[in-house]
Amino acid sequence: MRRYTKNPLEVKFEELLPLKLKEKVSGKGDRSKERACVHEISIMFACFKKNEFDQARCSDEITKFQACATKNYADKFKRKQDMQEGRISTGKDNLTPREINYLLKKYPNP
Repeated sequence: MRRYTKNPLEVKFEELLPLKLKEKVSGKGDRSKERACVHEISIMFACFKKNEFDQARCSDEITKFQACATKNYADKFKRKQDMQEGRISTGKDNLTPREINYLLKKYPNP
């Protein structure tokens, strides 16, 4: 038995649920899967292994890793402050669920 029709143009659309946005989103996908500074730390450890853990020879890699970690910490702190003050980071690619819920409350569906 076949589940699908032979001609995809003959498939009829049935609206089971109304085609509109819900009033809020869940925060399940809030955690980012990408970890910060993984590339820099792997380069630093490779340098350590190559130079028998001599920190003097790997000073450039250590500096790059520390700069990345400092930048990441500052970005995280700024985003947390913005969230506590209720400011929305406009123009960003990914908004937090709290920011999305705020925008959905501000501009509800008609």
